[in-house]
Amino acid sequence: MRRYTLYLFTSLLVLSSCEDVFDTDSTTVVIDNGARIEHPSDSLYSAMGILAQFQRLGERYVLLGELRGDLMTTTSDADKDLQDVAHFTIEEGNAYTDRRDYYAVINNCNFALERIDTSVVDYQTRVMMPEYVAIRAIRDWTYWQMALTFGRAHFIDRPLISLESTLTNYPVKTIDELASLIIDDLTPYLGTRHLDYGSVDGIQTSTLFVPLEPFLADLHLYLNHYAEAAQLYYDYIYTHQLTISEGYSNDWTTNTRTDASMNHTASYTGEMLFQMAYSSDARDYHPSLIRLAYNTVPDIRPTTSFINEMAERLYFFTPINGQTIGAYLLSDLRGQAVNRSGKIYPASFGQFTFQSRKEQLLINKYNYAAANIVGGYDPDNEAVTTLSFTRQLPLLRTPHLYLRLAEALNRLGKPSLAFAVLKYGLTDETLTDPQKVAPSEIETGEPYVNFSWAHTNGNNRNVGTARRGRGRGLPFDKEDFIIGEQPSLQDSILIVEDMIVDEMAAETAFEGNRFFDLLRVARHRDQWPAYAAERVSRRFSDTDKAKDRLCNADSWWVHE
Repeated sequence: MRRYTLYLFTSLLVLSSCEDVFDTDSTTVVIDNGARIEHPSDSLYSAMGILAQFQRLGERYVLLGELRGDLMTTTSDADKDLQDVAHFTIEEGNAYTDRRDYYAVINNCNFALERIDTSVVDYQTRVMMPEYVAIRAIRDWTYWQMALTFGRAHFIDRPLISLESTLTNYPVKTIDELASLIIDDLTPYLGTRHLDYGSVDGIQTSTLFVPLEPFLADLHLYLNHYAEAAQLYYDYIYTHQLTISEGYSNDWTTNTRTDASMNHTASYTGEMLFQMAYSSDARDYHPSLIRLAYNTVPDIRPTTSFINEMAERLYFFTPINGQTIGAYLLSDLRGQAVNRSGKIYPASFGQFTFQSRKEQLLINKYNYAAANIVGGYDPDNEAVTTLSFTRQLPLLRTPHLYLRLAEALNRLGKPSLAFAVLKYGLTDETLTDPQKVAPSEIETGEPYVNFSWAHTNGNNRNVGTARRGRGRGLPFDKEDFIIGEQPSLQDSILIVEDMIVDEMAAETAFEGNRFFDLLRVARHRDQWPAYAAERVSRRFSDTDKAKDRLCNADSWWVHE
């Protein structure tokens, strides 16, 4: 694979005379010279230029996804725009919901799509199709983020000269309409070679482009098309042989909590399948998530309810290669671990004290995808001793695929199979054990119930996601983390669904998915927005008042 020694996304433009569109204060595009893009080497500049604009959406992806959820909130030191997001009181002009940045990406994509010549062939291979599909998927993914922010968007499928003057000429699509439209738009391109330019500025470019199967699966899952979603998640998992690794686990090394092995932090980038990446040059644009979260004066923090829920969960200690539970301890270690002497092992969050100031619980996860320059400093962040800035922002990781597959399987009437994703891991051993998975749930023979491949020489390669923070003994538990006897299949489905939602919180906290997770599950139950309102209202001091307000569906969307 050819490698390029370019600084990632710096000075690359979509088209030679479209500089204006990279000014995020502008919505006007200067028409280029109309040249066709007929060779993959030319498309590099087109695709990378689009990604330069695309990366501007990363910070708001995280903040809009989490501050409308139940895991993150703002502090009193946060600016008004950020507090308004967290309190569902967004006003026109809020910096985190400026639609122009979304339309700039969309417009750049439409320019490129109009110019790419997909008729160029080389030995019957349409050589420009991977670029064409990758850019089309970025455009549609951006539309989907607009849908999740505004609940609707003007759908534009051609480049515009001036945004405001022409928006009214294009139809407004609701979030449901956009989901269906994007499915119809991208499904014909399934199977197209995924775009990969090799390594640029130390980043593997294959992770910068939207993977079609998971994206389409998310849309089907949102629309309650469970079989279609399950098949697409499975296809991607199987094609790439993705498993939930025991190596990304946080464990106590002894049953007396004298020391902990904290490996889950590496999963934030180690299991990354799709990301926004940023330049290694500190002078270029980077999200400010580290500054907002990990600071002596933070702007965002974990909610008290989430901290307490993680602290109250049981941890099942078993020695390596042990077969019984040796001790029952407290806390899901994917939050933080506290040993018997009070030492803190931070994971997604942790208790910190800086310069003899008061202890405070801070979100620590973003530090694991940072670049650090020794000798540099950030004058707006006294908590870091070097210049620390975001280098990678994961948008899709392996646990997302498995947990959303579990969500779809559960709704297909396979709760024990879905629960196995959390507790045991999907392997041939698990699926053939009637004490773990009901035989009736896999005898139906769908392709997505076959995990015989997740086995190597009899060694388990695919563990349950919950094992990675609740101990090696989790599979041996018979009393706490179980479905239990339920009156009906529907009751079992609801119990497992709540467990999946809790597991998504523990495994993928603060990554930008929480609002979408709650939205999907509420729709599965035909309880939107009541289900989400019940959970999110817990982070407000006046829970009942917040719940009443959030039971109004309009409260969740940003209105133009």
